[in-house]
Amino acid sequence: MSARTVDITLVMDPRFTGGTAQAFRTDVLACRARGMRVGIEFFEAGAFYLPTEAPNPTLLELADLDDIVLSPDRSAMTFLHNPQIFGRAQLGRAPRPPRLPKSERIFVVAHHPPFLGDGALAYDPLGTDQAIARLLPEPKTVEWLPVSGLVRAQLRSFQPFLALHAQDWPNSFDTGQWQPKREKLQPGLWTIGRHGRAHEDKWPDAAEDIAASLPARRDLHPRVLGAEAEFFASRGVDVSGWDILPFGTEDVAGFLDGLDLFSYFHSARWREAFGRTVAEAMMMGLRCVLDPALRPTFGPHALYCHPREVTQVVSRIREAPNGHRLAAMQAGAWCRAEFDIAQIGARLDALAAKPARRLSRGMRTASPLVTTRKLVGFRRRAAAREAAQS
Repeated sequence: MSARTVDITLVMDPRFTGGTAQAFRTDVLACRARGMRVGIEFFEAGAFYLPTEAPNPTLLELADLDDIVLSPDRSAMTFLHNPQIFGRAQLGRAPRPPRLPKSERIFVVAHHPPFLGDGALAYDPLGTDQAIARLLPEPKTVEWLPVSGLVRAQLRSFQPFLALHAQDWPNSFDTGQWQPKREKLQPGLWTIGRHGRAHEDKWPDAAEDIAASLPARRDLHPRVLGAEAEFFASRGVDVSGWDILPFGTEDVAGFLDGLDLFSYFHSARWREAFGRTVAEAMMMGLRCVLDPALRPTFGPHALYCHPREVTQVVSRIREAPNGHRLAAMQAGAWCRAEFDIAQIGARLDALAAKPARRLSRGMRTASPLVTTRKLVGFRRRAAAREAAQS
């Protein structure tokens, strides 16, 4: 094998943080652990991040690993992570477009659903597909890999113009790093909490709903990791009785192990493509109380309600803690079976066994008529922005 030829290449903007960055990093390390020769191509997309935003140090560290090949010439397969950075505007305004290797297969890992909670398009999958095709050194079908059932249902709305593979590509975890050490839901005071950045998309829209999602009462103590107190104050949220910790104050696994319940609700405008923080909480043995929008990903392994119903849900858990402790353990076991890095080998085998298809059965989020209308509106707005900036 040539020094510039690899088994797999992963492509992304190194300024990503959060779940997408963690998923990319885990995939790189998991493929290395399998003995694969791994290539990385980093590029900075235009019209996505601000020019002043710095690369993520944990991603840049990957490029320093001795056996990583940067910008390889040939690759058996290439994975482009997050379609939002591969649109026409993002590639056209990039200081340097990504240099893609000659590859037998090209995959797009769809870390983000195309439709937002209000039905608006976050990106144009068909335009992105065409923009990627123009980057390729030789003609290839661009094959899409959704990270969850929610993203798959949305991408089906664009078929038959999109090649959607039957294999999902959910986030992976080194599950050995997510092992609970304390038993949850014991008699006495319980701790309810969550971790995540202070972004308006990641929290309910109303101050009352934010407060209700993490109720403070005599038998329940809220803790939050990663969102600053100023964020809540600016939104008028009463956080008296809460512990609010900046990221880095506690290790995430240790923070989660100190909780009894995990509560996660987000803005009505947002759609969580996967929910990495939820999977982490499940693996740490926590009973999860979630926004109903997460049901397609986590199914029967969580409890779902409106933020203002969390208090009642906690009271029901109090009535049968043993059963809910068992349910939390089963949810953690399910996450380990589904999302452990050991599953990457089986996923790669599934990709090799068959190509993506332009027609597939299953639920579609939007009808062809609605999808067409959304695309037309999105492209009109994009054209207007380009005209205003020219």
